[in-house]
Amino acid sequence: MVGRWLLDFWRGYVVVTLRGERIPELLNRATEQGILFWEIRQVREHVYRLRMHREDVKALRGLLSRTRTRIHFERKLGVPFLAWRAWRRKFFVAGALTFLVALYTLTAFVWEVQVTGELKEVQEERILQAASEIGIHPGVLIGRLPDTDILQNQILDKVPELVWTGIQIQGTKITIQVVEKVPGVAPPSNRPQNIVAAKQGVVKTIQAHRGVAAVKRETFVKPGQVLISGALTDGKTNVHADGIVKAAVWYTSKLTVPLNTTRKAYTGEKVEKHFLTFWGHPVQIWGYGKIPYQQIEELSEDKALNIGDFVFPIQYRHSTYHEVKEEKVTLTKEQAEKEALRLARMDLQGKIGEDGTFTTQKVLRSTIKDGNLEVEVFSEVLENIGKPQGYAPAAPPADPTK
Repeated sequence: MVGRWLLDFWRGYVVVTLRGERIPELLNRATEQGILFWEIRQVREHVYRLRMHREDVKALRGLLSRTRTRIHFERKLGVPFLAWRAWRRKFFVAGALTFLVALYTLTAFVWEVQVTGELKEVQEERILQAASEIGIHPGVLIGRLPDTDILQNQILDKVPELVWTGIQIQGTKITIQVVEKVPGVAPPSNRPQNIVAAKQGVVKTIQAHRGVAAVKRETFVKPGQVLISGALTDGKTNVHADGIVKAAVWYTSKLTVPLNTTRKAYTGEKVEKHFLTFWGHPVQIWGYGKIPYQQIEELSEDKALNIGDFVFPIQYRHSTYHEVKEEKVTLTKEQAEKEALRLARMDLQGKIGEDGTFTTQKVLRSTIKDGNLEVEVFSEVLENIGKPQGYAPAAPPADPTK
């Protein structure tokens, strides 16, 4: 699809409106002569709108006169038309190219390095010095820097008082995020911990990565119940338990679905505009003119401009404005129940997470009241119900001989 659009854009094409009583005959005869049309739409009786290549317009003129069809050019798109306009505005184009070259030159270098994070023992200047020694300093080419993972490990080697560091490259600015080690405090992953149930359900699968499974499959568990224990079977060792416990969980949703409503429908008419966005601010470069529709829906596609691994702070945006009209819709009881099931699923998806799956969903009861359908929906889902909970190991019994 994108390849076809690029080819048409390279060759140049026009959007035209044809008016006449013999348009189908014209289209058939033109197609026999090898003239290509696409996006053909009948606007109203004896009026068609379509797209065709720029070089085919001349071949079409004879058929237009023989079928007594009038043609009106709505838009001219593609590289040939852009080149013609650029030649007429060559000084503007030269200035734009100079600006892009200067922009690339400026954005290819690091201009600012900053350190973030709460520092108590380590001085910020020491971190900046370590960063400079590994090549992170104002004036360095961004493209010559190694991967951020390598840079982060190099800073940790030079400043061992840090437990973690992260590097973000944002345009011409590099931010070094750091976390200091806390003396005398062990990493949290070594603390004893259980995995307990966050909600009630019936356990279906249990995977204990660390620790010991404390329940079996098909066991009904309640919130707070230990699922994976950090206390090992020897009675002495306590670990940082970890794992996944999936259980069948039940939800009941109550919803109200209006039987009479309005929805937006596409008419088939649309307007396209093209932009360059500089640091999030769009500048229109093509598709000028007002949008002649009362209600629209905008669909935009952004494409980054890059050379190799370097990404410019500029994006190309192709926006399409579709004309929409509201239409009244009356739902049957069955249609409203299907809508209720869909809404209940959407609402629960945020609660069960991406790994949660629906196993059963049905309508328990539904009643029509005041033009609405009041629905109660039952859903059974399979989701991970485990959550970490730390604990203090029991002290060993005192030695009675002492």
